[in-house]
Amino acid sequence: MDKVFPEFQISYNDSLLDIKLKGDWTLDSDVLASRMPDDFEVELEQQFKNNPKIESVIITMDQVIAWNSALLTTILCLTELCKEHQVQFDMAQLPLEMSRVIELSSKIPSRSPQNYQAKESSFLYNVGYNVIASIKDVGEVIAFISEASVAFFSMLKGKAVYRSSDTWLIMQQSGAEAMPIVSLLNFLVGAILGYIGAMQLEKFGAEIFIGDMVGVAMTREIAAIITAIIMAGRTGAAFAAQLGTMKVNEEIDALRSMGMPPMEFLVLPRMIGMMLMMPLLAIYASFMGILGGALVAYTMLHITLEQYVGVVIKSIGLNDIGAGIFMSMVFGVIVAVVGCQKGMSCGSSAEAVGASTTSAVVTATVIIFICAAILTVIYGVLGI
Repeated sequence: MDKVFPEFQISYNDSLLDIKLKGDWTLDSDVLASRMPDDFEVELEQQFKNNPKIESVIITMDQVIAWNSALLTTILCLTELCKEHQVQFDMAQLPLEMSRVIELSSKIPSRSPQNYQAKESSFLYNVGYNVIASIKDVGEVIAFISEASVAFFSMLKGKAVYRSSDTWLIMQQSGAEAMPIVSLLNFLVGAILGYIGAMQLEKFGAEIFIGDMVGVAMTREIAAIITAIIMAGRTGAAFAAQLGTMKVNEEIDALRSMGMPPMEFLVLPRMIGMMLMMPLLAIYASFMGILGGALVAYTMLHITLEQYVGVVIKSIGLNDIGAGIFMSMVFGVIVAVVGCQKGMSCGSSAEAVGASTTSAVVTATVIIFICAAILTVIYGVLGI
């Protein structure tokens, strides 16, 4: 079958510009896909230039055998030219569906810089807006914590609706699967802490106390803090992404319609898994940090492993271990609650899922450091 190429014929008569279209005006047309739109616009510009008395433009499509968005785009360009030259565009001869689209497009404001000028706002307005947004976020977090607490007490009473298999899966993902990264980072932190301490202790001939410094620091706080930050970026972000995706896919609404409370079915296993695994990870992280300090003590200060372990055992007490375990449990709850809250309050788009994931990591990290500072002061006041 022979191809029917697109054609146009323009005639000017008594302030009326008559445009007759013929042939195949679709994207599949080779001519249309190459030069026809450019030639059409050039010819129209020339007509407007040569005939300044044009008052109206009309298009007839009686001999057009096929058209699609390619022709529609071309006609939209013609409407823009008519606006620029203040010429009336007559759509009486156009198909009804095409004229409706053109009318709809004319109601949409153009994307010119003038339409998108940023509104200047005062400093007080920005401060007030941010404060109100922060208060709203805090209110949402408090409401989420209250609902999570109710779900937790329902679990203690044996009335919570959740699957124990989900809890074991979360414990595996946030426990055993996190051990490689926890091992590496805490080992390096212990080695760095030992190296800095070694340089200072050598000046006073107190190299043997490197085990005391590394052991107490890693056991009481540093191991718990480093592990919590790792879990916030690894597991907390995963919680936010998982629940956010479920909300986008309306899976959470489906659970509600089936009579399953999302707070119990989704959030509770994640809270329990993180709260149980964080103390174990913190103890393991303390061991890896002490091992990193032992490497530095042996290589730089020539302290034997027996001497180093003996100092560590004498310096670490049950109060240090208990303080680190309690702090890690608090951090575990923070990571789980923040990650789940950001996921459950996620919007309904892929961009919102990414934003909630980022917010979960940042918020959890900030709260972890704040709580670490508060707990350190409390430990000091209580003499722990």
